[in-house]
Amino acid sequence: MRKVDPGGWQMHNKDNQAALIMELQEVDSQEEVLKKELASLPEREELHGLEEELTERRQSYQVIEGKVKENQSRQKRLEDEEALLETKIKREENRLYSGRITNPKELSGIEAEVRSLKAKQDQIETQILICLEEGEGLRKESNQLSQSVNSLERETQKVRERLVSRESDLRSKMEGLGQRRAELRMLILEEHLQLYDKLRVEKGGLAVAFLLDEVCRGCHMTLPAYRVDKMEDRTAIYRCDFCKRLLVLK
Repeated sequence: MRKVDPGGWQMHNKDNQAALIMELQEVDSQEEVLKKELASLPEREELHGLEEELTERRQSYQVIEGKVKENQSRQKRLEDEEALLETKIKREENRLYSGRITNPKELSGIEAEVRSLKAKQDQIETQILICLEEGEGLRKESNQLSQSVNSLERETQKVRERLVSRESDLRSKMEGLGQRRAELRMLILEEHLQLYDKLRVEKGGLAVAFLLDEVCRGCHMTLPAYRVDKMEDRTAIYRCDFCKRLLVLK
C-alpha cells in the first residue's frame, strides 16, 4: 500500500471510481497505521517509567529530609539541655568559690553536684557530636537525592515534550487524512461505498486490491483468463471471484 501524502492529493475525475475508491482504501489504511503508531509510541512507555522512578526518588528525598529535620530538632534539644547544664554548673561553681559557704559538708555536696552536672554535660556533648556527624551524612545524602530528582525531572520533561510533539504530529496527519476521506466519500457512488464499508469489516480493513498479472493482490489468487480479458476499463471497479474484494486494474 503506497503512502498517501495529505498535502499532495491526486485529483481524480468523479467518473474514475476505481482511482477514487483505491485512494480511499489507501487513506483508511494509512490512518489505521497512524492510530496504531499513536497508541504505541515508545515515548509514552518511557515517560511512564520515568514518572514512576521520579515518584520513588521524591519519596526517598522526603524521607531523608524528614530525618534531617528530626536530626536538627534533636541537636537543638541537646544543645539547649547542654546550655542549661552549663548555667547550672556556673551557678554551683560560683557558690563553691564565692567564700560565702564555709560548711565542709555543704561544700562537699556542691562539689559532688558540680561533678554530676559535668558528667551529664560530657554525655550530652558526646551525643551532640554524634548528632552532628549523623546530620552531615544525612545532609550529604539529601543533597545527592535532590540533584538526582532535579536531573530526573529535566529528563522526564524532555521525554514529555517529545511525546507531545509526536502526538501532535500524528494527530495532524490523521486530521489531514480525515479531511481527504470526507472529500473522497463525497465523490464515490453510494453503492460502492456501502460495499466498501461492508468489506472493510469483513476483510480485516482491506476492501480494495489491485489486479496485477491476473493475480488479486488481496488474496493472491489467480483469476481465470477469460475473466481478466473482460476487465479493460481502468476507471471501473470489479470483484475478485475468490475473496470478493473490490478490484481495480494496476
